[in-house]
Amino acid sequence: MKKYLILSALLTVCCLALYYLANDLWLEGFLHAKFPTIVGFFFIQSLIVSWVFAQAEKDNWQTPIYALGAITFRLLTGFFFLAVLFVMKLDDMKALMIQFVGLYLTYLVFELFAVLPNLRRN
Repeated sequence: MKKYLILSALLTVCCLALYYLANDLWLEGFLHAKFPTIVGFFFIQSLIVSWVFAQAEKDNWQTPIYALGAITFRLLTGFFFLAVLFVMKLDDMKALMIQFVGLYLTYLVFELFAVLPNLRRN
């Protein structure tokens, strides 16, 4: 799953570049101040998911439980992270939530495309 990890790092760098380079110029401050924190959170999740996928490759993807576990892990930790953000009572929470969900779906779709070829029966 080196390919998954490299592409995940590339996605993270692109998101951070979007924040640091394009947020003030083209997006006019649309992205929330906590956007880099959210991107970092998803990258840490991707490291753990990559480890799960490496375990699945050792097992030759005999069962889809690894993919389901990775998706469930991403969902539950995402809910926990959102709960922490709600408790912190940050300003402009609606924009933060929309950006969080957008990044969640981006990383999830990316993860599914990385795993899908391994889950198909030959």
